[in-house]
Amino acid sequence: MGGEYVTLPYDSEQRNYDTSKGPIWRRFEPLSAQNARLYAPLRWQSSQAELAVAEAALEGRPDGADEEGPEQSIAQQAERDDFLDSITQTEGPIALYKQNRLSGRYRRDPRQEKTILALQELYDQLRSGIRPRRPSGLTITDHVGPTKKRAHWWQGLLGGSESERPKAPRGLYMYGGVGTGKTMLMDLFAESAPPEFQLRRTTFHDFMLDVHSRLHRMERTSDPLTLVAAQLVSEFKVLCLDEFFVTDVADATMLNRLFSQMWERGLVFIATSNRAPDGLYEKGLQRDLFVPFIERLQRETVVHDISSKVDYRRLAQHRRGLFYTRHDFEDPDAEVEAQFRALADACHEAVGPTEIKVMMGRKLPIPQACGGICMFSFMDLCGKPVAAADYIALCAHFHTLVLKGVPIFKGSNRQEGYRFLTLVDVLYEHNIRLFCSSEGLPFELFQHIMTRSQANEPKVMQGAHDDDIIDDNLGFSKERCISRLTEMQSFEYLIEHARQHSPQLMLALEQASKKGGETVAGRRN
Repeated sequence: MGGEYVTLPYDSEQRNYDTSKGPIWRRFEPLSAQNARLYAPLRWQSSQAELAVAEAALEGRPDGADEEGPEQSIAQQAERDDFLDSITQTEGPIALYKQNRLSGRYRRDPRQEKTILALQELYDQLRSGIRPRRPSGLTITDHVGPTKKRAHWWQGLLGGSESERPKAPRGLYMYGGVGTGKTMLMDLFAESAPPEFQLRRTTFHDFMLDVHSRLHRMERTSDPLTLVAAQLVSEFKVLCLDEFFVTDVADATMLNRLFSQMWERGLVFIATSNRAPDGLYEKGLQRDLFVPFIERLQRETVVHDISSKVDYRRLAQHRRGLFYTRHDFEDPDAEVEAQFRALADACHEAVGPTEIKVMMGRKLPIPQACGGICMFSFMDLCGKPVAAADYIALCAHFHTLVLKGVPIFKGSNRQEGYRFLTLVDVLYEHNIRLFCSSEGLPFELFQHIMTRSQANEPKVMQGAHDDDIIDDNLGFSKERCISRLTEMQSFEYLIEHARQHSPQLMLALEQASKKGGETVAGRRN
């Protein structure tokens, strides 16, 4: 990550926060906007004009406040909140959480309240372990005499003798369903972390790509994994990984050794995941090699369940115009191709095939492209041996993807389903606009995929279909994918896409909102 990703033509720091370079909020302004977009639709921090446009597009309040009795501001309701009243801290993630609750950007959620307390406790432990510098110009030394080897960075930040220095605190592993606020809360921790934490925040996809890239560069050394572990811990001391989910056997077999060495060097690990530790890489190949990592993970982190019945992403209004199916069109593929031509006409550039560079010298062919827009068939993008690195490179070059012919997933196209999940995750993480023709709506794409527990339910067994398959990995991931596909069609998502990638789209979105626009797909690139 950071400067190490020299083979990828994109600024990876936009997705990886390193507090050793200064406070995050100064270098990554979209963070707050993204969090609020995900978890409190249309209440992110932006200009009053943009906020007015977004509010005008709403047909009703997601929280239903306008439907219940006398109107009261969210700030007034929050003032009477015992939990917020109990918060006295002026720094750390809980202080930012309180600010966002009072401003109305977050809504009350008991699970999130317990989670922010756990994150604040970890923050306080890290802060208490940092030895303050004396406000003088004198050189500070730990001792006079021969240099002693320190066990790890944490002990080097603490005062007192080595025998009095405590171990690094346990990290935090947050798991729960989609849209429960895991990422939002972890980002509050990252945003509030001082430079001394030397924190890096990234996604599991990006982290593993970075690890494999480093291993590739060090493959001629005797023990490249040990060198990579040492190199990583020299660059960051607190690692925040979003969407921790293991499906690849190569990742599964190396994680225990990699993280064990980083933990021995004092790494503090924070992660979000849809699955509890015991459910990671369930039924995977050579899982016995992965089990020691699970055991070590449970020792090195506090495992915290943030499950909630509320999916905040689905509170964003769903709007048509980006997802083309036979429910609305006789020929969805033709419709989405027409959408690509309309976008290309406004681009005023040549339309044709091209290719882009991917890591390790590979190239990804692009069937049709024009400016920041590209078009693929589903089989070209998910039916071939492509992976997250290809999709990340795609997002570095294009802000809009037109995808034709997404099928209903079943046993015969299970591997394509895995690639589609990865594609949606990467598009979502980079705020890419997606136009898509498919055989069904988002929730219909995975109707034949179920987990073992779902398959044992009597109602499911009675309605079983020949195409139904049991796949825990796909079954647990499909809800996240459906949630993200739904949000990616919302007005809120497109506003953020325009702000990040294509500001000229703002005018089209404003006009659509003024007309009560059911269609938010602007005819501009």
